[in-house]
Amino acid sequence: MQIKTGAIISAICAVLLMGTVPVTVKYVSASEIEIGIVRLCIAVAGLSLILFARGYRWKLKNHEWRVLILLGLTFALHWYTYFKSIKLSTASIAAIGVSTFGLHIIILSRILLKQAIKKIDWFALILAAFGIYLVLPDLNWRSEYFQGLALAIFSGFVYACLPVIHQKAISVPNTVRAWGQFSFALIPFALFGIGESWVLESKDWYSLFYLGVVATLIAHSLWVKATTELPGRFTSIIYYLYIPMAMSLSVLILNEPLSASMITGAIIIIGANVMVLVAHFKAD
Repeated sequence: MQIKTGAIISAICAVLLMGTVPVTVKYVSASEIEIGIVRLCIAVAGLSLILFARGYRWKLKNHEWRVLILLGLTFALHWYTYFKSIKLSTASIAAIGVSTFGLHIIILSRILLKQAIKKIDWFALILAAFGIYLVLPDLNWRSEYFQGLALAIFSGFVYACLPVIHQKAISVPNTVRAWGQFSFALIPFALFGIGESWVLESKDWYSLFYLGVVATLIAHSLWVKATTELPGRFTSIIYYLYIPMAMSLSVLILNEPLSASMITGAIIIIGANVMVLVAHFKAD
């Protein structure tokens, strides 16, 4: 596949925009449910308009609808646990935790696709575990830092499930799959949103609007273009720009503490993921 400059620029811009999410989620006083509802409503509305303008005809098979529903519910779980991890710990810790999704893909490939785990994979898993140990400022399992990181790692695992589910509906256009993912994720968020207070300040609404339009609709559109035109492992490596972006903003905007140990742990985790991607890329 030929590497296109425009697609690379789209990928980098998308990741940088998505890198602003952890800081914005931490910044607003809105709850995890309120954040999810506003972001999803804007995303669903935007994608619906795009599909309507294209004259898309809804002729999906029953199994394709089932996959879209599963996509939505899985995505809802990923978002909720990720937002919760940010609120519990810090934007940096949550971003680092969710970045383990690349290693989760190895485990899922072994379980679902019966692919053998190579020595390099085991080494990467051990490295990542050590990196996680360095990231935690407090090893007490009752601390919010520990719980936040644990949730972020779980969120990374759920995130790793999404590509597997997407493969089940590969015949469905990308925009339609994105619409289904966001639309069916909105349902559980909306149900839980009934009990929310919705007492938000102007800065919260501005931030939520930014999350919905820029960090979700625009960033997602750019990422779809990039992942469609670039090799998967190439975009996977670009995705790790997300971590330094999130960490830098957490320090500059939120004044969150960032120790040398945390930086080292993040580098080790990212390095373990990239090492595996490069190793498998050379093997193919």
